[in-house]
Amino acid sequence: MGSSKKINPDILIWIGYSGMFFFVPLAHSPVEICGGLVLAAWILSGKFLTDTRMWLSSETALPVLFLILLPWIGLAYSPMPSDGLHVASKGYYWLYAIGMVSVLGEQKHPDFVIKMFLAGLALSSVVSALQVLGLVRLRYGTPSGLLGISSPWITYSLLLTVGILIASFYFQKAQGRKGRYLSLFMMLLYFGTIGFVGGRSGYLAFIILSPLLVYNIIGRRHILRILLLSLLAVALLFTFPVVRTRFGEIKKDIERYEQGDISTSIGLRLHMWGIALTEIKKNPVFGIGTEGFKKSWEVNKQDPALPFHAHPHNSFLYMMVSYGLGGLIAFCWLLVVMLRKGWKNREIPLGFALLSFTLVLIIGSLTDTQILPFPTATAYVLFAGIAGAIGAGDNRLSRTIAMTKEEELPPACARRTS
Repeated sequence: MGSSKKINPDILIWIGYSGMFFFVPLAHSPVEICGGLVLAAWILSGKFLTDTRMWLSSETALPVLFLILLPWIGLAYSPMPSDGLHVASKGYYWLYAIGMVSVLGEQKHPDFVIKMFLAGLALSSVVSALQVLGLVRLRYGTPSGLLGISSPWITYSLLLTVGILIASFYFQKAQGRKGRYLSLFMMLLYFGTIGFVGGRSGYLAFIILSPLLVYNIIGRRHILRILLLSLLAVALLFTFPVVRTRFGEIKKDIERYEQGDISTSIGLRLHMWGIALTEIKKNPVFGIGTEGFKKSWEVNKQDPALPFHAHPHNSFLYMMVSYGLGGLIAFCWLLVVMLRKGWKNREIPLGFALLSFTLVLIIGSLTDTQILPFPTATAYVLFAGIAGAIGAGDNRLSRTIAMTKEEELPPACARRTS
């Protein structure tokens, strides 16, 4: 009798994660399907036991545990318990961050998932280009590719900015012309797309982080040259009519707000932030409960004609108005860990990608609650998983990081550490 070979669960888990990264900029359902494959293989194989023990020793464990528990605690005093239950039940998404610890650490090419993200973003950008040319129907009035969310221009523009930064890293590290040309093509593809999307949050992130982009392109720390080329990159961004129009609307929105009209993009945000801050002053310790802002907005928005909003369009305010000071601390705690891990390991693809995503998420979270839209919320969990995997245990990834850091040291220092 022939014996059938067992399928290695690590292979299935890795395929699932690769699919999640690829589909994050594209569509909701395929991400869920790939995530289901990850969890099924991870749990049924028993790997979740050893991985969870390993993950609990990582720096991401405590803030993530708080982020899982807070929505459930907030249900006890939420004015919207049914809506709050829906949010709290999504806490299982953090299992993706835990399951990544061992499988990522043992991969020969762990940055494959990052390349899959870039590939998915490139496919979405191609579809966007076809939408601009009129060959594919616009789904939301903007060339948002295949992204199917209620506010595609904001989230999509942020993901495109992440893609530009990561592609610039691969441009710097490319060993030959082929790799450089491919990375340059990706940067130009994402840049061309972002110019038509209309998401000011993404534009703001691009402007602020343009020095990081330029540094990767020129490959050295030359402050004056980086400054000049950053200004040139921003000037190129403003050659797009959509970009100029979107920034031109800011002044008009503010003027209308000062005249008492709050029904504009800026005016609604200022009004939401004011309501959120008022609630925070009343409930600074515990907040108003999971999804409590929904009711607060409807009660306090004053004008019944104003549209319904479920969140205050700011991740920091959302966490504090919902869960109080503890929510803000947990959210910022994880961001700091992700930033620190990314910065310390910025010379490897995973580290730089982690740094880029976290910086863009922070900037995007100032004007929108980017921990709620499916693409960025899922990416937030996945990149938190990368942060947890970096430095977790003695594995292939840890050895690669150690070798990379040793190569950066002067020869005498490298000899002393060996």
